[in-house]
Amino acid sequence: MKDLIKKYADKYDIPFKLLLNMVHAESGGNPFAVRYEDHYRWLVKPLNKYHWHAETEKIGQKTSWGLMQIMGAVARERGFKGRYLAQLCEPEVGLEYGCKHLKWNYSRYHDWYDAVSAYNQGNNRKDDEGNYKNQQYVDKVMQGVNIETNQ
Repeated sequence: MKDLIKKYADKYDIPFKLLLNMVHAESGGNPFAVRYEDHYRWLVKPLNKYHWHAETEKIGQKTSWGLMQIMGAVARERGFKGRYLAQLCEPEVGLEYGCKHLKWNYSRYHDWYDAVSAYNQGNNRKDDEGNYKNQQYVDKVMQGVNIETNQ
């Protein structure tokens, strides 16, 4: 699995250790990890454009999939055109769209800490003390990452 993670880290110019840590934080390295998140509300419409049954597509978009636990709706936003969002459990597909989204957040904030926070919570919100609202997650993903060497 490390070779595949390295391939996508290189392809998207993401520090390898960051991506490796993110995979472990998100799925424990299990490509079949799925989590339905009923509270998720940012759906890509029209739902029936992507799937023959709009309700199934809606549920799929509100589910996080695969190694990077990419939300179905986010994968659609990043260009995933597959008929079935469950394809995001295929390691290369999940890494492709997870990395696209992480890199999109990096382009948005120009900072890996902010990008990691936003990947997990939708933006880089901080509390009154200047800590990320998901500081433990950011610390876990950034542990041992050397941004200067992209490792």
